[in-house]
Amino acid sequence: MGSCISGPSDKHLIIEQREAVFLRMLSGPQSSDVLPDVGIDKSLVKYSGLYSVEDLIIQDLALSHVESLGSALATFEAVQKVVGLGAMTLSIALELIIGRRKDSTLDMIHRVFAKQKALGVRDSMDEYLKRLGMYLQQPTRALEETERLEKQLSEQLTRLKNSMLHDDQMSSGSLKHWTNGAAFHLQMLIHAARLKTQSSTVHKERLQVYVASIDRVLNLYQFDLEELLKQYKTYKKSTISVYTVVDVSHRCYKVKDKELEREIVRVAYSGKAARILSDDYVDYMFDNWSKLKELKSYFSDLKENLKELILQKGEFNLQRVLRALNNQRA
Repeated sequence: MGSCISGPSDKHLIIEQREAVFLRMLSGPQSSDVLPDVGIDKSLVKYSGLYSVEDLIIQDLALSHVESLGSALATFEAVQKVVGLGAMTLSIALELIIGRRKDSTLDMIHRVFAKQKALGVRDSMDEYLKRLGMYLQQPTRALEETERLEKQLSEQLTRLKNSMLHDDQMSSGSLKHWTNGAAFHLQMLIHAARLKTQSSTVHKERLQVYVASIDRVLNLYQFDLEELLKQYKTYKKSTISVYTVVDVSHRCYKVKDKELEREIVRVAYSGKAARILSDDYVDYMFDNWSKLKELKSYFSDLKENLKELILQKGEFNLQRVLRALNNQRA
């Protein structure tokens, strides 16, 4: 009598079915933002690139607000060297005058750290934005504060990283704190190099030294990120479970995440159920999770544009902004 052997085509079909289920399991939560947010805050991303500060701020301002507060904005008639974190600080200063808006740059610290208490990374970032705002038009003082607080933030990031890698303190929140802190720290280093190179020809001649120095930190953060993501995957394998649910009314796969204390998604199926292991799904999720791809791209893009970012110059001119806003309204 012959025996029934599952051939390569059957195995290929099973793999295809499983990946189709994984895709549906991941695409729903990604599109509805129910997966853990471990990415870099949108305001930090926005002010990290090679964009005109005026264009960025124009996107955020309403003409009616600017016109109604014209006298209060007089101090911002013309501000030099506002790019990167300088531009972010200017945006926050304008928001404080014009009024807080939903999802504004002013809310970045709260979005990243929520209600966490006694967190050094948060406090250093918050303090730096305040100090940089104080010395927005005093580059020497701004540089002093940047160099002082970047060292402090660097030490706190090292402690946070080690707590996740070696002290069993991994969580989605902690990883988000580190990724945003590392991105912010790199922007501080870039801003310090920018202030130096634009202050004298002596410093300008040292441009490649500054680029190489920041590049070394960037390489280290990229390595740290990979190590943290490995640990994070192991952690998520302990929190994510996939169940097969079969009853009279329906058949589906159910994904739960005990870290989030919620059901993430249900995926209905017909026919014979493919065997789905929770660990296999987490492996698929980490290979295809768009937030992780964006996270890695942020650091890669910085690395590619380091020199240009340091040399970047920016000026905020209120009258130009008003004209641009008027043109938009016309």
